[in-house]
Amino acid sequence: MAGKPKAAASVPLKTWLWRAYVRAALVPLLLIELGFLSIYWATSQVVYERSSAAVTQISTDSLRDAAAREANIIAHRLETISALTKVYGDETGRALATPATVSAAEKARHAMTDEGAFVTTTDNGGSAVFYSGVVPVGTAEKEKVWRTVRLDPLMRSIQQADPLIAQIYLNTWDSYNRIYPWFDVREVYAPKMDIPSYNFYYEADAAHNPGRGPVWTDAYVDPAGGGWMVSSIAPVYGPEKLEAVVGIDVTIGTIVDRVLDIALPGEGYAMLVGRDGTILALPPEGEADLELTELVGHSYEDAILEDTFKPAEFNIFARAMLSDLAQDMQGSAQGVGRIMLDQPMIAAWSTVAGPDWQLLVLAHEESILAEATSLRSQLAFVSETMVGILVVFYAVFFAILWRRANSMSARVARPLDEIETRMAVIAEGGTLEGAGRSEIAELQRVADHLVRLGDQLDTANRAKSHFLSAMSHELRTPLTAIIGYADLLEGSEGQKLDGERLAQVHAIARAGWTLVRLVDMVLDLSRLERQDMRLSSTPRDVLPIVETALQTIAPEAARMGLDLRIEAPEPATVLPKVACDGETLARILDQILSNAVKYNVLGGSVVIRLDRDEEDHLTIAVTDSGVGIAPEHRERVFEAFQRLGHENSAIDGAGIGLALARRFAEMTGCELTFESTPGAGTTFTLRMPVAPASAPG
Repeated sequence: MAGKPKAAASVPLKTWLWRAYVRAALVPLLLIELGFLSIYWATSQVVYERSSAAVTQISTDSLRDAAAREANIIAHRLETISALTKVYGDETGRALATPATVSAAEKARHAMTDEGAFVTTTDNGGSAVFYSGVVPVGTAEKEKVWRTVRLDPLMRSIQQADPLIAQIYLNTWDSYNRIYPWFDVREVYAPKMDIPSYNFYYEADAAHNPGRGPVWTDAYVDPAGGGWMVSSIAPVYGPEKLEAVVGIDVTIGTIVDRVLDIALPGEGYAMLVGRDGTILALPPEGEADLELTELVGHSYEDAILEDTFKPAEFNIFARAMLSDLAQDMQGSAQGVGRIMLDQPMIAAWSTVAGPDWQLLVLAHEESILAEATSLRSQLAFVSETMVGILVVFYAVFFAILWRRANSMSARVARPLDEIETRMAVIAEGGTLEGAGRSEIAELQRVADHLVRLGDQLDTANRAKSHFLSAMSHELRTPLTAIIGYADLLEGSEGQKLDGERLAQVHAIARAGWTLVRLVDMVLDLSRLERQDMRLSSTPRDVLPIVETALQTIAPEAARMGLDLRIEAPEPATVLPKVACDGETLARILDQILSNAVKYNVLGGSVVIRLDRDEEDHLTIAVTDSGVGIAPEHRERVFEAFQRLGHENSAIDGAGIGLALARRFAEMTGCELTFESTPGAGTTFTLRMPVAPASAPG
């Protein structure tokens, strides 16, 4: 008809889904995504370029401020030690000018050495004394020792006042050394040692220190065995000359551990540089970058007889990679620069007031810029705005896509659900009406095929049922006659049958009964497929049913010489009752026992074990000593009409006994499993749920 609308043409499923996806998702996604990404990257580039210089400047300024801050902190710590040096120097001047009386015990711990030195020999908790003997030690010199005994409590207090302080000492113009804490000076100092020739003395004299205040030395090796250190020293003048120099020692290791242990940005680290460019203290983080190993300890194989300063490689002016930086540091009290070591580094320095050392801070440029990049990302307002827009867009877009997806899936799932329902109807033996219409060609064809398949299966099932029913009647009649005539022959009066003929009659009867059981099994299988069986679930004892099944199979077992036995707990009353159909259970046992006998070996055994497992099930395990089941056949044990490699053997059967047993077990809520070892036998296990205690018996 001209006015009738045309039905929508069915298309392949792949084409239909692809068109829907392109229309609903792909084209809008590409257009909008590309637009937003273009805007996002353009604005991000603008933000990056505008903020890069400013944020980098902030990062380098932060490093410079950290250098200045830490330099001031170090200056305050060193200023405290300088102040203690001044106090100690003043008290030393008074002690040298004041006569003193000391105890005999104090004098007794002093002695002259063979080389002419005057030393302490024991430790009483005070200082150690070493008068080198370069100036002969007489009464006046010993009097100087006795006058300075009074300094010991002050020396002890100063040494314990600050963890940076390693030791405190007094040196005089005539090479008298008093040092705390005590050590055996005879093992460290060299006889006739000229103390004023060392830097920790002469750097405090009038030529080097006209201001007469505390000053700091550069790094040197301590003759007293303290290793590499720096000292705060102060002169002690008498009425006419420089009488002594006092000092407080700080070891390089202590400076590294306690002064340079600084948290800095950019994985940075700090070092102390002396007035002449010598690296006074270098932490482990900087040793690899500068290819140096910090000098902390010292091997005292021989006495230190002259000044020992750090080698030239510790001077930044002597190192090509640091020389430009050294020039900048020499010309400015503080600043920021860039150097190239193994990788680019940013350097910031600041002068430590007092000793006029410089604190040099080095940080990896990559780490500094990484922090700057992180800061820029936090300040990139435009980028964050774009991300927010993208998030909102995707939320709306995916909401629409979700609705489209639901609609598409519903349109596809509806015919698939119908197909599934139809397949279930076919599986249950039902019939199908005409197939509905679907806009997807493949689904429509599947539905049409299912209808035709259901019709054909229904026709085949009906034909099979009629055939099996008719055949059962047709077969039973002659079989009954055969069995009956065999019985008549066996019991007939007149001429008796001899042994061979009697055995032949018995064989006829057995064959007849075998055919009867085969017909019954085929009919049972048909009824199971049609679900045309009614079962009871009366609680009952299992042992009598097992015994009856064993008696049924006993004649055949006797002909093979098999040992039949039941193993059950004593007394048998401990076995619980099970809710089952007694006739069905007997038929299951009959099939299992029949197989256990047929596939056994002459003189073998069949053992039936009854027990109760941990999950409150009663188990019946039938174990034979037969040929077993090969691994390649085990998956088909419970399939109907499978003989599992015995097709050409003399063992009778159609291969449906175990299939019936498994289906009977499933119908009664039981579980039938097996384990087998080829050549060693098979065990079939039937697990049955125990009947409730309140169930009637």
